[in-house]
Amino acid sequence: MLVAAGLVLAAFLSTAGFTLDQAFRDTALTSVRERLTGRIYQVLGTVDLSAPSATSPETSLPDPTLSTPESGHYAQILDATNVRVWNSRSMLGITIDNPSDRAVGEFAFSDALTSTGESLFILSYTILWEGGGAESALYTVQVAENERGYTDLIVRFRRSLWFGFFGIGVVLLLIQTVIFRWGMKPIRDVAGEVDLIEQGQKSEIAGHYPLELKSLTENLNALIRSNDSSVRRYRNALGDLAHSLKTPLAVLRTTLERGGEGQVSNAATIESLDQLDLTINYQLQRAAAAGRSVLSGSFEIAPAIEQIANSLRKVHAERQIEITTMVVPGAKFQGDRGDMMEMVGNVADNACKWARKRVNVDVSIRPSEKQEARDSLVFEIRDDGHGMEQKNIERAMLRGARLDQTTDGHGIGLAVVKELVEDAYKGEICINSSESGTVVQMIFEDY
Repeated sequence: MLVAAGLVLAAFLSTAGFTLDQAFRDTALTSVRERLTGRIYQVLGTVDLSAPSATSPETSLPDPTLSTPESGHYAQILDATNVRVWNSRSMLGITIDNPSDRAVGEFAFSDALTSTGESLFILSYTILWEGGGAESALYTVQVAENERGYTDLIVRFRRSLWFGFFGIGVVLLLIQTVIFRWGMKPIRDVAGEVDLIEQGQKSEIAGHYPLELKSLTENLNALIRSNDSSVRRYRNALGDLAHSLKTPLAVLRTTLERGGEGQVSNAATIESLDQLDLTINYQLQRAAAAGRSVLSGSFEIAPAIEQIANSLRKVHAERQIEITTMVVPGAKFQGDRGDMMEMVGNVADNACKWARKRVNVDVSIRPSEKQEARDSLVFEIRDDGHGMEQKNIERAMLRGARLDQTTDGHGIGLAVVKELVEDAYKGEICINSSESGTVVQMIFEDY
């Protein structure tokens, strides 16, 4: 960035320098021409053109440089045949080339060399003099100025200009360096905090950063928390799995060691195997939850809800349960599609098992009750079953709990849903039940 800024600055200053140099040269040349024009009028006001040859070169002129030999400022008058009829004292021993263009009433500006090799700017002006004589006379007034003054002025200006621009460029580069370092400091700080996190000295990015980096730091922290949460879930699931397998394995070992026979032994073995299957399914579903991350993508909810409803209509076709869905247009779920279908599918399947005739699956967006938070995404599954008592609601959320042993299932559906909603997605699950049916709401903030 500094190299690019330096190149742009150099290009800008160079362009500005050449533009100013050209403008100054044009202005200086215009100044020379205007100064020579003024001298022509001085000569015309001093010399008697009725008899210019009678005018002495020592005639007093307003500009003293014209009276000083070899001053670099000269004046002369030529007749129609280019014969010099008058000249300033400064031109003693010096001759100037005759003008090539002698248009009456027009100025001709050019440069030329004197007989001594001196470079001059020359301005010529031709007039038709109608004096006291019978005939008009053609005269050309020439004034000249040495180019050395103009050249020295240009050299001094260029030296001052480029030294000044060089100094300005160095100062601006230093200022840009300070600005870049100041502007990049938050990024260096983020990189430093990431290094500390990699070394295990910090758990997240905790600094205060400008608005441009706020989204980056928040997403990095969310990614770190999501990764920690996933690792924690896997560890907890493995620990719980190991702990939960001890009892059924011990029962199997005892049964096998005793060599028991008959229905009692077979029942105990089958029950222990069922318990193993139940525990493994629960822990695997719990550990496999992808969880929510601000970096994860989002997907349209409506097609997934309709897919769940179609599957349930086929599963419960014999009972002719009416399953209706209503999803607010444009609603999206930020997270894993499988997680959402697991949550909604489990709750809706339970609702179909207990419903009399109808199950409603609604998805809506509601204003959040928390300040500075986005709207909440709400999944609501409603059935028209007999409902359940309040004391049984919490029991229904426990792993392996089954309120009715006559229905199919292992009793882990709602437990998995609770784990997904509250732990993986930091949401809230609410169950309200009455004699007219049960309503289960899953609420996700900042969606």
